[in-house]
Amino acid sequence: MTGLKTFDEHCAYLHDIVRLKLWFIWQWLREYPEETFQQVLSERVDIYRKLDLNPDGMNPLEIDWDNPRWRRLSAEAERLYLIHHADIDSLRFETQAFEVFRPELDARAYRDFTDRSALADYEYGSIRFDGPVEGSVRIFIHIGNTVVPLSIFHDPAYLPGCLRETMRRAEALGARELETRTWLNANLRWLMLFPAEWQAHMGAPETQVRWHYGFWGQFITARGTFNADRARQFRETGVMPLLPRFSWCTFEALKAHLDRMQI
Repeated sequence: MTGLKTFDEHCAYLHDIVRLKLWFIWQWLREYPEETFQQVLSERVDIYRKLDLNPDGMNPLEIDWDNPRWRRLSAEAERLYLIHHADIDSLRFETQAFEVFRPELDARAYRDFTDRSALADYEYGSIRFDGPVEGSVRIFIHIGNTVVPLSIFHDPAYLPGCLRETMRRAEALGARELETRTWLNANLRWLMLFPAEWQAHMGAPETQVRWHYGFWGQFITARGTFNADRARQFRETGVMPLLPRFSWCTFEALKAHLDRMQI
């Protein structure tokens, strides 16, 4: 399907991603019983941000974990987990805990559908950067998708253009290197954009799942709908299909690489 997603499709995405995260909590705690339910709920998934009790945008600067509504919902979800944690599978916990969050999820759905705040500061196409901090020549890049419903890979020249503009702007601030940590470092189309230096500096896959899109972004399609195929793979294996990895390179090496590719 092409074109912008509909509101109904967005609601389906919210339902499916929250259910996937509830399954993940149940599965994760089987492997890491030393962690608490509340710890995993707040640090490894981002259900809070999708609920009506979140007064801010998709990525609020601060979260009020003491919000009475949140404490009530999270306590009820934990109660259901304690009932069903020894079940043969997650189905009863996942289904019942989803209904706990669903009213708050649905109440925020339209606000979530129209919220563009997460991409508001992407000034260089689908890339923005942090830094460099004092004493450093390196920036950290973030990757979004400002060309929805198209993929950021739809035009072979698009991301190279974003990277070139990012470097041009960052050089004015004294930057000479860039880095990132993302699941895209396990994506061949992304890796083809970078020089050998990027591969040489590549870190190990990160298995300690965190709440942010550096892990969970892979379950969103270019249109912003739910990536059911990747989620199915996750459920079948218990391992995220594309684990984030860290890497960096110099502007000089990246520019030379893009020049050689003539993009």
